[in-house]
Amino acid sequence: MKLHAHRKPTLGASLLLVLALLLAACGDVVPTATPIAPAATATTAAPADTPTTAAAASTATTAPAADTPTTAAGTTPTEAMTGSTPTTGSTTGGTTGGDITVGLLTDDSGSLAIYGPMLERGFALGLDYATKGTNAVAGHAIKVVTKDTASDVNTGSNLAREAIEKDGAKVLVGVPSSGVALAVSGLAAQNKLIYISTPAASPDLTGKNFNVYTFRAGRTSVQDALTMGAALTGLGKKFVQIAPDYAFGRGSAAAFYSVVKGAGGTFTINDTTEGAGTVFAPQDTTDFTPYINQVLDSKAEVVIVTWAGAGFVPLFQQMQQLGVFKNMTVATGMGDNQTMAKGYADAVGSVGVSVYHYALFDNPVNTWLVEQHRAKYNSPPDLFTESGFNAAVMLVKALEATNGDPAADGMIKALEGLQFDGPKGQYTVRATDHVLLQPMTLVKLTNTTDKDFKFFDLVKAFKPEETAPPCAVPAEMNRCK
Repeated sequence: MKLHAHRKPTLGASLLLVLALLLAACGDVVPTATPIAPAATATTAAPADTPTTAAAASTATTAPAADTPTTAAGTTPTEAMTGSTPTTGSTTGGTTGGDITVGLLTDDSGSLAIYGPMLERGFALGLDYATKGTNAVAGHAIKVVTKDTASDVNTGSNLAREAIEKDGAKVLVGVPSSGVALAVSGLAAQNKLIYISTPAASPDLTGKNFNVYTFRAGRTSVQDALTMGAALTGLGKKFVQIAPDYAFGRGSAAAFYSVVKGAGGTFTINDTTEGAGTVFAPQDTTDFTPYINQVLDSKAEVVIVTWAGAGFVPLFQQMQQLGVFKNMTVATGMGDNQTMAKGYADAVGSVGVSVYHYALFDNPVNTWLVEQHRAKYNSPPDLFTESGFNAAVMLVKALEATNGDPAADGMIKALEGLQFDGPKGQYTVRATDHVLLQPMTLVKLTNTTDKDFKFFDLVKAFKPEETAPPCAVPAEMNRCK
């Protein structure tokens, strides 16, 4: 894998240190659910989603040959209604067996709706790439049933159950909200079917709430924190955080609290493991004044901001108006392409983590993804397109290993230790906790006006093992080595 790089600025020169804290969670209460027997009836396939933008005139390239899945050395596989109206994706290619229905849980109308299309497009293109355009594995067509969870835990839980009960889903994929993802993970475990989680980043999914049925296709907030490491304490010694009061916000705050404390930093308020040095605010907040005032009153030197979705731009506007940028260094997230263009003008020159940016990676898979995405949607891939793509590749490789059988026992064995090439290079599904080890990048924001969203220069590329988070599965499960 090659990485596109230009100049490499020093960290100390930046007014704003930017961290990838980009996927807010919508809730951390996991409702109980009764296991459901999949319905025998199949759904009627609807036409595939129509792109919201006109197709580009460029010619698409042929997909590189898919790599053969391998298992990492030393890993030991284990055993194994209310809501929106679902839509079903089309299937293509000749098939000889029964369909494999996948429930794709997204967000097209909630607080994280900007991320839903990225997930959906990435997953569709990943299926096309991994199946070489057939949308089938071992004679079984893959039918995708897409459901809008609206970033709501109850809605997401009900729609996941609907996917299993009504649509006959054998595998679940998604969702942007960490709160919804935690609920879906529990439901998948109760029904003993595979759940490939992305792009939700709460570490609890593969930590204290671990189950053998849930796998990641994206990163965790701990990987974000480890990518920055001690660089944070180069900005100051006194810290405060502001984050949404939900699963991802609390998980991310805890990760950065641990990293900062380990590097010798202190927090000026709420300096406990539970408080994480953080001012927590509801995710649907529009007037951030009382929370920003708490940040200012903390007298910290550095504020770490974890936020995403619709509230990100007004939060930063109000921080600017109330003088936060004049009084302390701000650490926050490199967002999606549109948010960068609309809300980051004052952050040019800053350095931080990018979860994925299409212009940073030079390899055959990313080249294919970029060209296909431009051809179909008239735009380059965005922040979470890559993790949707990964989910599809993981699904297909596991099904190839089981000869098209989606039963959990075989899929778990195929996925644990799986290595595959994706848009950022080589990925490994860690067998102990199902965390996806992956390349991470530190970047410098150079502009917010480039028409192709080429906003960054590469500062440093991190190998997967350099940002591997500690295994956090409960000790009684005896999985962490």
